[in-house]
Amino acid sequence: MNFLYKLFFVFSLIFLVTILFLTAISFPLVENSTIQKIIDIPSGTNAKEIVHILEKNEIIGKNNYLFIILIKLSKLEAKLKFGEYNLSPSLNMLQILNKLARGEIVVYKITIPEGYNSIQIAELLDKKEIVEKESFLKLVKYGEKSWEGYLFPDTYEVPKKYGAENMLKLMLSNFEQVAVDNKLINKAEQTGFTMDEIITLASIIEKEAKFAEEKKQISSVFHNRLKSGMKLQSCATIQYILGKPKEKLEESDLEIESPYNTYLYKGLPPGPICNPGIDSIIAALEPANEDYLFFVLGDNGRHIFSKTYEEHLKNKNGKNDKKGAWH
Repeated sequence: MNFLYKLFFVFSLIFLVTILFLTAISFPLVENSTIQKIIDIPSGTNAKEIVHILEKNEIIGKNNYLFIILIKLSKLEAKLKFGEYNLSPSLNMLQILNKLARGEIVVYKITIPEGYNSIQIAELLDKKEIVEKESFLKLVKYGEKSWEGYLFPDTYEVPKKYGAENMLKLMLSNFEQVAVDNKLINKAEQTGFTMDEIITLASIIEKEAKFAEEKKQISSVFHNRLKSGMKLQSCATIQYILGKPKEKLEESDLEIESPYNTYLYKGLPPGPICNPGIDSIIAALEPANEDYLFFVLGDNGRHIFSKTYEEHLKNKNGKNDKKGAWH
């Protein structure tokens, strides 16, 4: 009888402790709280350190040992994800643990503008704490080759400290999907150009065109020049060589020795000068059916197209050439 009494007492105690434990982890620190906090869980943080961070930020109460027990019992210690979390003291321990185990980290929207080159993209991502600039640029340029042109401009949702490798894979994967959706490779084969050549041409169109409706016309000029053996004479390639935008190009700029100087060398430059958007890529694949060979930037910001050099000279002389459009 004494043994049964002791056994009953033990089971009752276990039951009571279990109820208290479940009750404690099921109730939040502050019910119906509207407070939201971004809590950063650094890489390499262990379970005890995570609990300390949560307690310090007043997400959980002082009875943090219960959270540690919960982590141990659930066997999720090795599955807790690092990063930023949007947490509130209105969440109970089970809900918080579930978020950490699932990796429901905060993501940020970041837009890569069309026409940015890899350096500009790296600087933007570094400023937003997504990647480290130099690490990203090292991955973009591998050996004598580069992913320049294929870093597809778009709006991405990524967490802070996403990492250079992850970000590069995401951007290249996005480009690949866009290429499949728009059948870019098949269209490139039909034009007689390689995909690399089309992206290079698209990057020049991207930097030359200020208005989307002009892109196919600009493309026709470059296609016609390539077919006739003329130099492309693109100011955009000179600006690329200079590295920084120049308000007005000078004659000496057009004589800079570089394989990207389309005033000195015929054909396309060795690679893209920026990362073009889909409109510019389509324009490179589908130029307007025109006989244009020249264009010059007008005072209204739009280009004036012409078929002969004489007509082109008239267009240049009949405007205030503020931008130094030398085409």
